[in-house]
Amino acid sequence: MAIENLSIAHTDLEVRGGLQYVAIGLLSQASAMGFDDSAVHTMSYTAAAALELFDLKQGTGSLTTSGSKEGGTILFEHTVSFYVPNCSSAHLRSLETLKDQDLVVIAQGYDGNAFTIGMSKAFGLEDSTKGNVQMRARLQSIEGGTGAALGDENGLTVTIVAQSGELPRVCSNTITLDTNAGTATLS
Repeated sequence: MAIENLSIAHTDLEVRGGLQYVAIGLLSQASAMGFDDSAVHTMSYTAAAALELFDLKQGTGSLTTSGSKEGGTILFEHTVSFYVPNCSSAHLRSLETLKDQDLVVIAQGYDGNAFTIGMSKAFGLEDSTKGNVQMRARLQSIEGGTGAALGDENGLTVTIVAQSGELPRVCSNTITLDTNAGTATLS
């Protein structure tokens, strides 16, 4: 049984939570994917274009996963939620491109782990090189505004949800951030 090999160190108890950044790309721009089904549970992703980068303020981003069993199948729902400060036209344009699109989201926490949602190998067709393309991430909601008072926050909370037949995989790519351009590239 695999859980017998799970070891937890005392340093694991004090790992800071939250997301440091979120990189978002279109599933249609995926040129290659690889899934490692060994104990490391990773995946690699190559995109034809750079991903949109959202560098997050501490305490404003999270990745949650919940699983439920129906019949003999366990399905997971992954939710990435993050806050984008400053309702600028550049932020709004970037977010506008995400609606009604199949997305790939790479969410890196302050602990250095980068998880990928929007791609799942579980229940995929045997001849698919992109895993199960029906278990994709989609923009669920954008909420926010400028606020009414001087001390109010000015920004948007973005929520992206993905269904999956497995827990999120760790992204094994080398991720290069360009915070000036607001992009992330994977190699």
